[in-house]
Amino acid sequence: MKINNSKIIIGIAIIVTVLVFSSTCPNSKAQASTVFSSSDKFTVPAYNGTISFGVNGTYSSATLENNIWAFTNLNLNGSPPLENLEFSAQNSNVTIFSYTSSTTGTPTVRLRYDVEGGGKQILNLGLSPQQADFDAGAEWTVTVNGKVFLGEGEGWSIANDGSLTVSGPSGNVSVVHTDYFGNDANLPFYQQHSVVIVITAALAIVVVIAVAVKVINRKQPRKDKLTEAAIAKNDELFNKKLGETQG
Repeated sequence: MKINNSKIIIGIAIIVTVLVFSSTCPNSKAQASTVFSSSDKFTVPAYNGTISFGVNGTYSSATLENNIWAFTNLNLNGSPPLENLEFSAQNSNVTIFSYTSSTTGTPTVRLRYDVEGGGKQILNLGLSPQQADFDAGAEWTVTVNGKVFLGEGEGWSIANDGSLTVSGPSGNVSVVHTDYFGNDANLPFYQQHSVVIVITAALAIVVVIAVAVKVINRKQPRKDKLTEAAIAKNDELFNKKLGETQG
C-alpha cells in the first residue's frame, strides 16, 4: 500500500495549527457552568443587602467572601461574557440587568443595575487598578435614572484595587468606564500580541509544509528510479541463472 506523505504532513500541520490557536486563546476553554434565573437572590446578611439579576444566565463560580459576591465567567442573557464581577449591596436591594463592552475605537464597559432602598453598592468589573483609574486616560461616569450625574467624591469613590463605591442612589444606575488610551500594558505578553503570535505561527507552519512537500517530491522520482533499476537487475540475474540451468 502506497502512503501519501504529502497528505500526512498536511494533516499534521492542520492539527498543529488548531493547537496553536487553542493555546493563544485560553479563555475559549470550556468550563462547567451553573445556571441561574431572575428569581435567584444572593444575600449579603452582614450588610442587609441582596443582589439578583433581571435576566437569566450562567456563571462558573459565585462565592461570598468578606461580604462581597465574586462571580466568575458571568454570562447574562443578551450581554457579552464578564470574566470577573465583584458586587456587594449595603442596606439596598440590587437587580443587575446588563453588561456591555466595546473594544472598537475607545474601549468602554458599562454595568446597568436597579437599586431599591438607597444604601451603598461596591462593585469591581475586573479591571486592573491601572485600567480602572490610575492612568490619565481612564474615566468613570455614574448616572442615576439616565439624567443625574454623580460626581467623584460626591456620589461615588474608587479604591486602590479598582473597586467603585456608589452611595445613596435609588432607581436605575449606569456605571460606565472609558479608557481613552486603550491601555493594555498590564496584560500578559501573549494577550497583548496574540494576533501577531497566531499569524507568525501559521506562516511558519505553511513554510514548513511547503519545504517538506518540495523535498518529498524531489526524492520520490529518484526513489522510483532506484526501484526500477533494482527490479531490472534482479530480472537480469534470474535470466542468467535460468540460462545456466537449462545449459
